[in-house]
Amino acid sequence: MLSYLMRRMGGAVIVLFLVLTLVFLMLHAAPGGPETAYLGNNPTPEKRAAVLEQLGLDRPLWAQYLTFVCNIVTFDLGESLTTQTPVSELLGDRMLVTLELGLTAFVIWTAIGMLLGALAGARRGGSLDAIVRVGSVIALSVPSFWLGLVLVLIFGLYLPGVLPSSGWATWGEGAGLHLQSMVLPAFTLGLAASAVIARTLRASMIEALGADHVRFGRAMGLRERTLLSRLALRNAVIPTVTVVGMMLGTFIGGAVLVENVFNVPGVGQLVVSSFLAHDYPVAIAATVWTAGAFLIATLVVDLLYFAIDPRIRAQFLGGTAR
Repeated sequence: MLSYLMRRMGGAVIVLFLVLTLVFLMLHAAPGGPETAYLGNNPTPEKRAAVLEQLGLDRPLWAQYLTFVCNIVTFDLGESLTTQTPVSELLGDRMLVTLELGLTAFVIWTAIGMLLGALAGARRGGSLDAIVRVGSVIALSVPSFWLGLVLVLIFGLYLPGVLPSSGWATWGEGAGLHLQSMVLPAFTLGLAASAVIARTLRASMIEALGADHVRFGRAMGLRERTLLSRLALRNAVIPTVTVVGMMLGTFIGGAVLVENVFNVPGVGQLVVSSFLAHDYPVAIAATVWTAGAFLIATLVVDLLYFAIDPRIRAQFLGGTAR
């Protein structure tokens, strides 16, 4: 188990390093630069040169890259160019909002998707199965940002006062108001992911119910509930775990669009606002945090897959032995 964990962590570190490099190169290739936050309209060449020297942007690209990597490794995120606030402070406040929104939507919509997928697979050809199949196709066909805009229009113009159409209420403003402000963003964030999970588990459930050991158990007179829970569902969940893990990363990464649509003060909104303001220290920190959260989610799913699937353990141990 430890060897498997170390191998997966090594792969995650390499991917994170590649993300850091890509972010660095993209920021330097983008129009404008960090100095734009300091310079006004029509700056003099002397002022531009002074700002570039102050920010260390007059050095060779490789030297800037080494400094960039060292700062990330030592968690020295610097200060915002526009507000002079420590980046760690800005990121810390918004990180909690994104995690709360993403994890809440993930838990609720994963449970709904797995429940519907299991029931649809167990009752293949029934009315619930038809509803799940058609509903999942519709949910996957609707872009999340478009769905968010439609919900803002409906609850902001036609149903005012039913649910907040934008903004984010804190727990200090009241638990009820806070939960209400989370409903529309969480719905938008998780609908498509829930459809993917439901379709995946449905297909796995149908395949598991047709397996030889399930047919043998049915011939031996086992109750249908026992066949579903102990034989079919246990095997059907295994391939679904991978999809659930991918969806967990999607919940975190998808917050970039949803938070901007619903004006939620999370990391996703911070990414967009910092790029528009050329506030690159904040943009880098927010992007790296998003990538790191996605990699951690993927690592957790890999460990769960290793724990629940004996075939993966046997394959890994066999490869190690060779």
